[in-house]
Amino acid sequence: MDFLKRLLAAPLIVVFLVIVFAVPLVQAVVELHRGKNIQALELIVDLTVTPYRNANTMHRLAARASGYLDTLAGALTTPVDSSHDRTDLLVDDAIANIEDLKRAIVTRNRYITADSLIPAVFRLDTIAIRLADFGRDVHDAPQARILADLSDLRALTYSLTKEYPERSLLTLPFLAVGGWRDILWNDHYVRPYEKGLENSSVFAIAGRPAMQFVRYLLFRDLGEKGVLGSHSWFFYKPDVDFLVKPDVLDPRSIAVDPNDKLVTDNPVAAIVKFKQLLQNSGIDLLMVIMPGKPSIYPDLLAPGIAPSAAGTLSHSQRMLRELRQAGVEVLDLFGPFAQERFRDAEAGDSLYLHEDTHWKGRAVRLAARLLAQRIKQYPWYRPGSTEYAIDSVTVERTGDVAVMTTLQPQAVHRFYGGFVPEKTLCYQVYRITRDSSGAITDRSLYKDDYRTSQILLLGDSFSRIYEIDEPRSAGWIAHCAFELSQPIASLVNDGGASTLVRQSLARNPKLLKGKKLVVWEIVERDFRFGENGWKDVAITIN
Repeated sequence: MDFLKRLLAAPLIVVFLVIVFAVPLVQAVVELHRGKNIQALELIVDLTVTPYRNANTMHRLAARASGYLDTLAGALTTPVDSSHDRTDLLVDDAIANIEDLKRAIVTRNRYITADSLIPAVFRLDTIAIRLADFGRDVHDAPQARILADLSDLRALTYSLTKEYPERSLLTLPFLAVGGWRDILWNDHYVRPYEKGLENSSVFAIAGRPAMQFVRYLLFRDLGEKGVLGSHSWFFYKPDVDFLVKPDVLDPRSIAVDPNDKLVTDNPVAAIVKFKQLLQNSGIDLLMVIMPGKPSIYPDLLAPGIAPSAAGTLSHSQRMLRELRQAGVEVLDLFGPFAQERFRDAEAGDSLYLHEDTHWKGRAVRLAARLLAQRIKQYPWYRPGSTEYAIDSVTVERTGDVAVMTTLQPQAVHRFYGGFVPEKTLCYQVYRITRDSSGAITDRSLYKDDYRTSQILLLGDSFSRIYEIDEPRSAGWIAHCAFELSQPIASLVNDGGASTLVRQSLARNPKLLKGKKLVVWEIVERDFRFGENGWKDVAITIN
């Protein structure tokens, strides 16, 4: 009887095993066929092989950094090879190699990155800054000083090879212990690993578009990145989350759902520290908090909200107060934007794109005008003499929220008439050059002036849109220059205006040379969702 039961159960067991193992087996075969790694094995690789491989990568980069300095020493002591171009190239290569080593140090594995402000990275930042200074002085400073500086730099890079020694296979088990600690004792690896398995699954990829489209047809669901508002306006979910969740200065922000982004950094403290750093060098700081679309059009996000609430519901109002109390100069755009939106009917246009997170040309010009008015109040300001002109141009822009939904635009348009590139009016800024008679001899698109400008603008995608991408020279950077009749300088990092843009500035501190003012623009959602949070960044200002 027992034998008969086992015999009858055998087919069920076989079917069960086929179902259980068919999915990962098919996935592995597809990944091998496409020349990719088998993702199901990535966990094992990161537990064992990755720490060993990373250690040897760091050794190789450290040895290469030392090699660049040795070659540079030879170039400076051999007249045939001591051309400016060669030494400049070697210095640039050495700095780039240091940046590669920094990335290798903070990259634990494919999903976990260490804090980029650890002491080892600070030390490499110091070496990179000294290399940059060396590169500027190598052609002008006395030979004895150049050789002494080079000797110090060589000693520093030699020490890196000892700090990051070459590893043999015998050390693999010891290195793997660190990998186990990074992966198995927290959820920082497992969660993105699970997400990666989900996103790369051939079965999910095959079925997901159809399911997403059905959800859109039935419930008008834009997915995890988008929120559908009234009149087919699309809102970016982090913009909405910033408004509805506790503000970043609220203690509840560090004790939320584990699937949410915890907020442990204090943006006000980071901004105040940056202000003090600039102030010590005689540079003013002007903060510009860019209103998100739902802050200015809350009634289109939630019909129960009155239009009169525009500009008043955002947590940024508290940030404005806190920054001012801390002595930080802030340009308030919320009130002017809220007033301007009630002129939409008169202007025949809105301040923001319908299916995008960003603003339109009307808002660009308003913000630039307000920024220029404040800049003109500084005692060091002198009127510019550069002549600019403006031409209007219409561009088509596919909304970034629409793109992030991953829905098929053609299918959506067929059913609902949405997901069509939006035409928007932009205003390009041109520089005008005249001869002695006053006739125009040249007309060229606006360009930043990093050498003579007294103003440096740090920003995110709001500073990039229309300025760097289509149609170019039509963003608020160009329009600020137009209002001031003089060019400015800029440093832009999409989504990284909280920390990454300051890290970029730390790697290029010469951008601050001769500057009287730093304008720091950041979209309000990045107080909570800014990439890399709000870390302290050490910047050496010469």
